[in-house]
Amino acid sequence: MITSFKMVKMAKLSLGMMIVLTVIILAPMALSATLKGSIYNTKLELETDTLVTINTQPEQKYLSKDGNYQFEVSPGKYTLTAQKIDEETSEEVEIVKEGEYVLDLFLIGGLGDEEDLWSDTEQELDTDVVMDTADNSWVYWLVGIGVLLVVAGVIWWWLKKGKKKPIVHIKKEAEASPAEETKSIKELKEELAAEPGYLDETIALIKRYGGRIYQKELRKEMLHLSESKISLILTELEHKGRIEKIKKGRGNAIILKG
Repeated sequence: MITSFKMVKMAKLSLGMMIVLTVIILAPMALSATLKGSIYNTKLELETDTLVTINTQPEQKYLSKDGNYQFEVSPGKYTLTAQKIDEETSEEVEIVKEGEYVLDLFLIGGLGDEEDLWSDTEQELDTDVVMDTADNSWVYWLVGIGVLLVVAGVIWWWLKKGKKKPIVHIKKEAEASPAEETKSIKELKEELAAEPGYLDETIALIKRYGGRIYQKELRKEMLHLSESKISLILTELEHKGRIEKIKKGRGNAIILKG
């Protein structure tokens, strides 16, 4: 009788330990979240055969054959990296609770800091100008001398007539007025709703730049609008799924979708 009692007691103890171990093992899984997404190239097409890495403990790596990835992670801050040959991009992501998170990655070559993007283009343009003007420099000298002689003759004629040279006022390109800059978000939204053509104008401008442009360059092209209104336009287009904003260096790259 005593032996049976001990066996029952040991069985209960074993069962209790198994329950505790099960809770310990399943607790992290209950708090885990699913992080998934797609990898795109410069043409906004799915990029295949891409190595995706996330710095969990231990580190997880996944070779995406079809341009999609998925990881199971616990709450915390991580760095997600996609790499293919010499192209690489990294994004910071924070998992705050269990659930499903979607983060797309863009393998876009040449989209580093804005200065790096445009400096090469400017150098190429400068080289082309030097090459084009080197052989025909004497022609420009003759044209310059001729223009100076004409201007000097006109000035002399006006002085001789006792008339002042008329002042020519050059009209500057229209810029956003101070009143435009001080408008509230509500007023800007109302104007944007009344003028839907601003959205189409922005889309057309991005297409003119080959489907991608930096926000800084977009601002230069749309000086007639305030910076606040341009930001609101980009936010509206991003909400409609027409564009994607990517933080690169000290600025934003605007990518046209669809």
